[in-house]
This record gives sequence, structure tokens and C-alpha cells, in this order.
Amino acid sequence: MSELETVTRQRVALITGGNQGIGMGVARLLHSEGWRVHVTTRQESKRAALEETLGAGSVHVGDLTDRGDAARIVGEVVAAEGQLDAVVHSVGPYQTSVLSETAPDVFETMFQGNLMTAVHVVDAAREHLRASAGAYVFFGCSGLERWRARTVTTAYISAKAALLVFMRGLALEEAPHGVRANMISPGFVPHDGAAPDTLSPELQAKIPQGRPAKMEEVAATARWLISEESGHMLGQNLEVSGGWML
Repeated sequence: MSELETVTRQRVALITGGNQGIGMGVARLLHSEGWRVHVTTRQESKRAALEETLGAGSVHVGDLTDRGDAARIVGEVVAAEGQLDAVVHSVGPYQTSVLSETAPDVFETMFQGNLMTAVHVVDAAREHLRASAGAYVFFGCSGLERWRARTVTTAYISAKAALLVFMRGLALEEAPHGVRANMISPGFVPHDGAAPDTLSPELQAKIPQGRPAKMEEVAATARWLISEESGHMLGQNLEVSGGWML
């Protein structure tokens, strides 16, 4: 690759779940900074509005709990762009309920949506990110590494803990290939579609900084983790939570 090509080459990111919430926040930021951004959604009805923002061909419809859909979507991105430099995995359903009232299928849903979607996307993207010496970013939740006993959100936290272990194993294995993997663990991030219990003013008032995170703060952290500026960050879990769960 010539020096001119190195300077002008646009980087390509796949933002899973980029049709809403934090994923959309990251997609908008990267798009504004010149990245070629692709997003996933499970809803065909979201395509037109998203492509108005991100460009034609940027939206891929599928269910990432399905390994075949994950492989197809990654293949579509690489076929369109010829490369893949970053995967920001923001898919992950949330559930809060008392443990004794949490049915086994809720655990299955949490693990399928938070862990197995990541496993499927990584399996499909691995060789492409090795080729570009790219980066992965995953999303956990604040307090993940020091979570004390709770009788609510147990299924959700269990799945995120599994995702953290997966991320670190991935980081260690991919490091020799020049690929990095890290995690962001937000606290409360108000947005359309956020779980109602995370929008409680009384709960947010208990955050040590006195306010929830701004979407821009979380998106900027993701942008930094896939940039060369964070080139020596590997297997880390960065909390963007204003001190929540310290």
C-alpha cells in the first residue's frame, strides 16, 4: 500500500445493534469522522431511516443469535468495502427481575443475546480483523468485575460476566495478530428505548458524579478504543459510569 493510500484509506466499522441506543451513538460519531459505518438491525422497517443517516447499503438486517445471519452480514460488509477494521458489538438484551421469579428461558435469552451474538460475530470477523490488525469493542455494565450478590438482574449480569471472560480470552489470542479487544461498561445512559428502571431520577441521583453518562461520552470512549491512540490497550474493561457501583 502506498503512502497516499495509507493516508486516504477510509476505515470500516461494523456496529452491531447500531440501529438504536449506544450502538447508534457510536455509529453517528464514527460516520461524522469519516468512517465507513455499517450497522445491524433485526427490523427491516428501520433500514430507510438509518440509510438516510449512514448511507445506502450501510444497514444489514438479521438476527445475530443465528450464526448464519452473523456470517452473512460480515460477508456483506467485506464484499462491499473490501476490508473490516473494527467491530463494535452493542447487541445485548436487558432484563431485570427477582431471581426467584426469573424463569430459565430468561437466562437462555440473556446468554444468547449478550454472549452468543458476540461469539457468532467474532467467528465471522476473525480473519478480516487479522488482515487489518483491527479492534473489537464489547459492552458490559458498571460494577461487573466486583459485582456483589444481587437478587435482581442476575441473568443479565451472568451473561455480561461471561462476555467479559470471552473478551479477555479473545484479546490474548488475537494479540499476536495485531488485533485488540476491549470492553466498555457503562452505568446509566439515557436514550430512546432505554429500560425504564435505568431512567429513574431517584436512582440516577445516587450516581457519585450526580448525573448519568452522556451518549457522547460513551461513544467517544468506543471511538478511542478502536483508534491508534489506544494501541496499547488490550483486554481492558473501561467503566463509563460516573462512579456508579464503585
